[in-house]
Amino acid sequence: MIQKGVVHLSSMDQNWHLNAGTGERRFESSDIHFQPPFPTTPGIALALSGIDGETSNLRVQVLPQDVEPDEFNIVVRTWGDTVLHGVWVTWIASD
Repeated sequence: MIQKGVVHLSSMDQNWHLNAGTGERRFESSDIHFQPPFPTTPGIALALSGIDGETSNLRVQVLPQDVEPDEFNIVVRTWGDTVLHGVWVTWIASD
């Protein structure tokens, strides 16, 4: 089975703090649910499909986290003086 989607993560979420400060910062998305759930834990591939940021040195990483047969989360990381207002992440899950 294969499922896919696009998620927009941004400063509209009260827990987003990637648009302030310096140094290493991270944001964890709320649960992204599979419909229907996979019979086993799927593999997840992520890709940045859009970035809303302001800096001369853009630093961003997206990682899957807490992958289960029915859901997962996305972690967005940045560091240095990068300012991120939002990212769009395309995901593909397969078992």
